[in-house]
Amino acid sequence: MDDGRVKAFRMLKPSCVELSQVALRYKVNKTTAKDLLKPLEHLADVLQTVHRSLDAKLADYVFFPLSQLFGESKELPPRVLERSLSCLRFLILHGWRHSISSEVGKQLLILLAFLAGGSSTDPKPEQVDEDVALNAFDCTTALFKSSVASSLGSHGTIKSENIPLLGHAVAVILEGIANASPTRVRLAASRTLNTLIDNLDDDEALENFFPGIVSTLTKVLSAGARTKTPYKLLEACIRLLDQIFHKIVTDDRWHQPVLTSEHPKRAKSEKGRSWVEATSGQVKQALSSIVPLRYHDRLEVQDALFLFCNSVLTNCRRTLANCTALMLETLAILSNTSTAAASSQRLHQVQQLLASDAGLLDVLKESTYGWAQSLPRIITSNDETKRTKILHQLSSAFRLLFAQNVDLKSLNDLTASNLHSSIALAIEASTSRTISAVNGSADAGQMLQSVAPSKDLPTFAPVIFDFTSQGSMVECLQSLISQFYNSSMSTALERNLAESLKLSTGNEQIASFWLVLQLLGNRSRQASGTEDWLHLPGSSLDPLAEEAYAFSLEILEKSTYDDTVDWRLQALSLEVLALQARSQGAEFRPELVDALYPILERMGSSNALLQQHAVTCLSIVSHACGYSSASELVVDNADYLVNAVAVKLNTFDISPQASQVMLMMVRLCGSALIPYLDDLIDSIFAILACYHGYPRLVESLFEVLQAVVGEGSKSSTKAIEASVANLRKPYKTTSVTDIIARLGSMKSKPSSDSPPASPQLPSEPEPPPPP
Repeated sequence: MDDGRVKAFRMLKPSCVELSQVALRYKVNKTTAKDLLKPLEHLADVLQTVHRSLDAKLADYVFFPLSQLFGESKELPPRVLERSLSCLRFLILHGWRHSISSEVGKQLLILLAFLAGGSSTDPKPEQVDEDVALNAFDCTTALFKSSVASSLGSHGTIKSENIPLLGHAVAVILEGIANASPTRVRLAASRTLNTLIDNLDDDEALENFFPGIVSTLTKVLSAGARTKTPYKLLEACIRLLDQIFHKIVTDDRWHQPVLTSEHPKRAKSEKGRSWVEATSGQVKQALSSIVPLRYHDRLEVQDALFLFCNSVLTNCRRTLANCTALMLETLAILSNTSTAAASSQRLHQVQQLLASDAGLLDVLKESTYGWAQSLPRIITSNDETKRTKILHQLSSAFRLLFAQNVDLKSLNDLTASNLHSSIALAIEASTSRTISAVNGSADAGQMLQSVAPSKDLPTFAPVIFDFTSQGSMVECLQSLISQFYNSSMSTALERNLAESLKLSTGNEQIASFWLVLQLLGNRSRQASGTEDWLHLPGSSLDPLAEEAYAFSLEILEKSTYDDTVDWRLQALSLEVLALQARSQGAEFRPELVDALYPILERMGSSNALLQQHAVTCLSIVSHACGYSSASELVVDNADYLVNAVAVKLNTFDISPQASQVMLMMVRLCGSALIPYLDDLIDSIFAILACYHGYPRLVESLFEVLQAVVGEGSKSSTKAIEASVANLRKPYKTTSVTDIIARLGSMKSKPSSDSPPASPQLPSEPEPPPPP
């Protein structure tokens, strides 16, 4: 014995003797369990001190008194068992290490399985203390690290008589992962299983445990997709699946082109191949139940699932060929996440995988085709989760396919057609607006206050979809459409929209117009960023933008009281005008001849949502054209606005649109507009004389006159106040006395350098100097 071991023995002997004596007295009921804690804690402290000098013989010596306690484990309180297991774990790690005998290993495995979960005859005891179970799993982990699992046989093969023993241990571990109540115990059990899989060299024995392991892990993971299972446990279970798949069902193990010394029997075995065929179907069912975790909100779970799917496609492509589509779809979805860094890294890995195998690209195209076909059916369902998922799947798939530069003509045409139909169906199924929102107009004062100059430009309120129930779906739709920018899909979609925009009616036409607006919005944002960087002037968008702009003017030329024109089309048309103005900037000013009158007309609409849309449009157009306010825009363009109103009034057009526009002009511009209204006032009185029997018409015209008088009176009051403030004081004549006093004051200031100044008469009378 070296000096270190001798010193360690001398330090351990008193503690072991004391513990042994107390244990013997406890057996004959001459002491209490509380008296066992002190020698146990003292032994634990000594083990911490001498752990570097421990060996197998010292571990056997220390284990003797501990074994007496474990023999009474059913009667011992949890605290004593917990401290005993802590000492046992220390002996396994630092004493026996890798030299533990097979018999001792089997005894410890039976003991630890019992303490963690029960005996083989009673696998589910009434209650297992969580601290005891936690320490028992930790001890079992240490036991498997010491190669006990492999020592249950010879030459890497487990003996048949030891299979039930190991099987019971695996069952207890799986029960701990699946049903233990504290999360820390479940995580400890998962670490134990991880160590077992790593250190068990007998793949055939592990093959027997494979169905049970996969079934239990699937149960935990499938429940995690529906309930709030701790994310660390989900991550651990996914990594366990990856670990056992890599060991049992890899292509290298079952599809070796040349027999190797590693698995010569398995490569020849037809039984083994039939096992793979039978197992692959069950594995696919298991994987189908866990892939919903691809929508989990924790990045750790997503990363673990991504690595697992990537490993299956890389290492188990032939063995689990029936799972290829499922794994590839999951990778595609996980490559399109909200976290930019993770999304970029995953996207790169999936693109590399697709580039290395053309067969995977065909699988992805086939999956995308199926999603596109099912889009109208899912969009019309009442399940918002399913609707957002199918749109997210399409967005993720197209993101990958566009990067591979492959022919997607048929897929593009199908997606464009079904996307258009789906949006039309979604619009039809959307919740109707309330009567007050559609038929009630906003207060004029509040509306005009919102047109006042502000730091931030307003944004258009949604008018197509009900964001309370369809908000997530609309966001996913917009994300999907953004993927089409500058791609072959964009061309197919534009072709579909160009055909349906003017030929379709109802919801089909609204869907076409909304899609056009989304495409133009994406292009405008892309173009805006490029122009800002290159400092390019604004310009028209493209032919689709010009066509949409012309269609918008055609819609807006019709009266707001025309029942054949859907108010949502008018609202979308206003959004197109604002988009065109933003794109062209000051170059849009000539277009105001046609665009400004319809905007002001809708500001007087009885539909509150359309009215607010017009207010927002006017603010955006004013800012885009370089005006400081909407009032300045209207005054600057008052000539042709007045002409447009005059044409309607002079032709005795008694529809209320003209009076509405005139009222909005007066309220926006105030007295600055009044000098342009002489002829219009005459026309108003002429209409009042001819059509005084129409109450609504007369009321609207008098409302205009009242606004003109009100703004004019404000201006007159200000002018009078200003003139009174600027009145000069009455002139006071200058007398001879004043002149003499002035000359005297000048003479009293001699100047030696300059000649005397000639006297000048004061322009204003001044008071005499003080005496």
